[in-house]
Amino acid sequence: MSDESAKSRLLLRRHSKVIGFVITAASAIGILLLVGSLALSVRLSDSTLALLVNILTIAAAAAVAIIPIIFFAVAPILPRGN
Repeated sequence: MSDESAKSRLLLRRHSKVIGFVITAASAIGILLLVGSLALSVRLSDSTLALLVNILTIAAAAAVAIIPIIFFAVAPILPRGN
């Protein structure tokens, strides 16, 4: 019975990890599309605002690239078995 509960906890953790990844990645991609389309479609005359939009675009692109690494490439910390 202990083995079955451990499997169910592992599946629940994996499921919540995937759901968190999907929500985070979708948010980052949405922000990237929004800010990127703003940067391409609007000609900003204020240089400070143009710089801010460019920085946000680069930061969103970096977040989209880093999110899968954070969620899936970092090894989980496993509890020690006694």
